[in-house]
Amino acid sequence: MSKNKQLLNQRKQLPEPQLDDFFKVFSQSPVGTSTWNWILTHSRSGKDRIFLPLSTGTGLTTDYEPLFLLKVSSGKSWNLESSVKVTAKAGVFITKVGSIFVAPLYVLFKLSGNDYIYHIWINHYGGDILPSPLYKLQKMPYLTLLLIEDKTQPERAIKIENQINWSSLITKIESVSSWDRGVFEKFNSLAYSAQELWNRTTEEQVKKTTIAKLNDRFRNGDKSLGEYKMSRQVLALPRKSKNNFLKKFKIFLILLQKMILEVNIMWVKLSWMV
Repeated sequence: MSKNKQLLNQRKQLPEPQLDDFFKVFSQSPVGTSTWNWILTHSRSGKDRIFLPLSTGTGLTTDYEPLFLLKVSSGKSWNLESSVKVTAKAGVFITKVGSIFVAPLYVLFKLSGNDYIYHIWINHYGGDILPSPLYKLQKMPYLTLLLIEDKTQPERAIKIENQINWSSLITKIESVSSWDRGVFEKFNSLAYSAQELWNRTTEEQVKKTTIAKLNDRFRNGDKSLGEYKMSRQVLALPRKSKNNFLKKFKIFLILLQKMILEVNIMWVKLSWMV
């Protein structure tokens, strides 16, 4: 059994955390667990930088930011190299729960020197306790990861450049009608593992790149990829008219390529919905 599947089984056995002891419960979670929360990042006096969980859904101020919490094994936080390389990905998982479509957003993190893929689900529409963090995230220049060991406070904070296109993801999510928290909880029990999500986003990117490169090679005369033939009517055209026709035909192929890519993207979305 893979580490991520073991982690999923362990998480199902954990009691539901209470908001007033969020860090305490999270510190007792299995290694590899990850989540997010609204965190108070500066003390009210302005002197110290502290980390406190939000216990209610009201009274949010600019002092609170959505931060990501990653559980690591005891002593691991500072065993990682001082400059940890973090790879981040995010996407929207569109699927159907019963008769309702949902489009939760997932964020994935890989840390150099660590075996786990950390993944966090963000419920943009069903947050009846806390507001959605997406609008805040799209304005933040950095993402903050808090490494938690077995203590009730973060052991280490890592900041990375915020290179995720949150606006595009929000647009995809809001193309689906809203859902409630109960539907999201049902979805969460059916969701893909971190490794499957990581591989799926990679495959989609590779597929797009491969199709574009093959089409470019064909348009540039690589006959090993296929061939095109001219009708007698085209062959009979004067050279200038023939060149103009071929030029317009190449433009048509470029437009066709874009259309095919859009159809492929739509097919991927629909396959996720089924």
